[in-house]
Amino acid sequence: MNHPFIKNKGIIFYTAAWLFIAILFGLALRYFYDFSTKEANIDSFIFNGAFYCLGLAFWFVVRYNSFDSSQILNLIVSHLAAAALSVAAGVFITITVLKNILPQTEESLVYLNSSIVWRSGLGLLYYAVLILVYHLIKYYDDLRDRGQQQAQLETMLKESELEMLKSQINPHFIFNSLNSIASLTITAPNQAREMVVKLSDFLRYSLGKENHQLNTLEEEMANLMLYLEIEKVRFGDRLQVETQIEIDALSLTLPNLILQPLIENAVKHGIYESLEDVTIRVTAKTENGILRLSMTNEFDPKAVSKKGKGIGLKNVRERLRVIYGVPKLVFTETNENLFTVRLDIPQPSEK
Repeated sequence: MNHPFIKNKGIIFYTAAWLFIAILFGLALRYFYDFSTKEANIDSFIFNGAFYCLGLAFWFVVRYNSFDSSQILNLIVSHLAAAALSVAAGVFITITVLKNILPQTEESLVYLNSSIVWRSGLGLLYYAVLILVYHLIKYYDDLRDRGQQQAQLETMLKESELEMLKSQINPHFIFNSLNSIASLTITAPNQAREMVVKLSDFLRYSLGKENHQLNTLEEEMANLMLYLEIEKVRFGDRLQVETQIEIDALSLTLPNLILQPLIENAVKHGIYESLEDVTIRVTAKTENGILRLSMTNEFDPKAVSKKGKGIGLKNVRERLRVIYGVPKLVFTETNENLFTVRLDIPQPSEK
């Protein structure tokens, strides 16, 4: 930690404070000792100038000591020694200089000798006040540094959590796609080749994004359509998609790949568990600074659902919680043979 007064504008405030003290000191000499303006100013300048310089050095007493309970005795000894040496040095310098400047009269010598006591007391007061100020500055800077370290740690933890959540989603999708490709290599090699190309385009998009990155809805929908094209290679016309998206919503932002696990669930619980055609509907609109996304898929309520680990919806909830700090941004609703999941994505306020 650098000296708080020998940087930026600190030295200006430090000097201004000492000038104010010197003025008060000079006025006191004129009042109590009936000094002339010149004599009072000379005495004040020399005495306070000496402690002005010594005061800058007091910082290092604070800088290299701490309030550690195991070292409290060392701290007391250090301050007592520093106070004694600094006061002795300041008073000695002042008396020596004044003796060479002021006329060598009996009155001036009596004044200088008698002033040693109150100069020492005032020097101790200067030391105590400056040490207190330095400790407060050091405490504030340490508190600020701890706050910055805590913020960095929270950011690292958040990134780690997002990395863990995203790492659970990607293999889930890849395994499903590879299984589909494996099936198609036997029954429809051309479709398998087409699916490999689309899968590579999709992975190039998803792996090139950071966990915390926000993309526009337009970008995410383009990627979502790419995923559905991959699935349609296998399921053909059985899989239908309808979109109803407001133009203004396309430019709004949301976390990258946040829609991916939802569309996977819609396909899994819709077309995988039904012999009928399945339509997935995606809607998006803006309401009071919030991007409101809904995804609805048909499902067969009589079908025996394949039990999964519930990674998709859980990951969406967790990612939104971590990114936005809001616990409830995902809502689900089941109505007869329709399942709907809605996301409320907060938008950054315009400055």
